[in-house]
Amino acid sequence: MKTTRFLLAALAALSALLASAAVSSADALQNLQQGNSRFTSGQATHPNQTADRRAEVVKGQAPFATVLTCSDSRVAPELLFDQGIGDIFVVRVAGNVSDTDEVGSMEYGVGHLHTPLLVVMGHTGCGAVGAVLEGADVHGSIPALVDNIAPAVEKARAVASGATLFATAVKLNIWQSIDDLFRQSAEVRGLVHDGKLQVVGAVYDLASGSVNWLGTHPEQARLLAYTSGEAHGAAGGHGAAAEHETGATAHVPTAEAGHATGAAEGGHAATAELEPRNLRWILGTLITLLAVMAACWAFARSGMKRWKVPQRLAAGFTMILLVLL
Repeated sequence: MKTTRFLLAALAALSALLASAAVSSADALQNLQQGNSRFTSGQATHPNQTADRRAEVVKGQAPFATVLTCSDSRVAPELLFDQGIGDIFVVRVAGNVSDTDEVGSMEYGVGHLHTPLLVVMGHTGCGAVGAVLEGADVHGSIPALVDNIAPAVEKARAVASGATLFATAVKLNIWQSIDDLFRQSAEVRGLVHDGKLQVVGAVYDLASGSVNWLGTHPEQARLLAYTSGEAHGAAGGHGAAAEHETGATAHVPTAEAGHATGAAEGGHAATAELEPRNLRWILGTLITLLAVMAACWAFARSGMKRWKVPQRLAAGFTMILLVLL
């Protein structure tokens, strides 16, 4: 009986390992898209919100996506993507900007929790973007927060006006946030360069509840050419508007330079930062395999004695398949 329980526990551990490793960025994106479709059609299933789910995630979390979005009370990622407890790692800040605190949080999601997908999502009618567009007299620490949005608003004014200006600013602010993320995070650049992570933009429509997916940054090759902390490290936190604007105009290498530098620098960053994680995965896999093999050996000497030859062969092939996986 003890041997059987040990075998089942080992197989469960292996299954969990294989399931987590099998989640791709495409799978994660599809989960979010399908969840949003259920939400907008009024057919939300509210998954993973039971007492059993709470108990399941007490020992640890394994979300399949990281989402940076606005703090707006009308934008609740778990609801609009119809997800539950422990499904998505959410970072929320007014204007969905990427500064030190937000970048560190996203690095935790993609680097420590290993989510293969990172979504930077703005929304229609964003108050933070609107305040910068209107030149509103904001107070307290808000000016240091919304200065990250200023470059996007300037670009929007250069290409749009009238009724389309606000929507254009919201979209360009998403690209600016992704730009800032890549500029500050060598870890994100390394993961993207190695194909371990996909970073996409999205816009949530407050009226319809639907998410418009923008895809990857149109200049991602240029973003991969950044060096860690470029034009930002000395300031830390939310810098002054003038400093941020200077950084926004300074980082414009050519596409060719982006490909060349990104390949060299991104590779070094990925090697330096991914090795510890890979080592943990390798050790965990080896330990799990050894446990399964030991359990199979013990069970073969006890419980399988009562089995007929075809049953033994079937069990043997099943175990071999698990070990190969």
